[in-house]
Amino acid sequence: AVTETDGLVQRAEQEIAAGMRFLLVDLSEVPYMATAGLRALDTIYELLRSDTPDESPEALKAGIASGTYKSPHLKLFKPTKHVVEVLKMTGHDMFLDIYYTVQDAIASF
Repeated sequence: AVTETDGLVQRAEQEIAAGMRFLLVDLSEVPYMATAGLRALDTIYELLRSDTPDESPEALKAGIASGTYKSPHLKLFKPTKHVVEVLKMTGHDMFLDIYYTVQDAIASF
C-alpha cells in the first residue's frame, strides 16, 4: 500500500527530475509526525542536496553541529505544535528552517 509519505517522496522525485530545486513542504494540516514522515523529509532533503563543496557530507556535519547550516533547498511551512515538538526532538529543526508566512518562506529561497 502507498502511504501519504510515499506519495510525497514520489511526487518530490518527479518534480526534482523535472528540474525543481527548491521545495516548501506545507505541514499545516499534519496533526502528528511519525518516523515515516521524518524519513520522507530526510529522503527529500538528500534528493535536493547539491554537489557543491558547501554541501559535502563533511561540511554539512560541521555546519549542522555548529548551528550554521540550514538547507537552502528544503523548507517547512506552518507545522502544528506537535509536529514542531517532533522536529525539535529529532534535530530536524537544526537543519530545516520553519516558516509561518508564505511570504517569509518564499523570500528565504
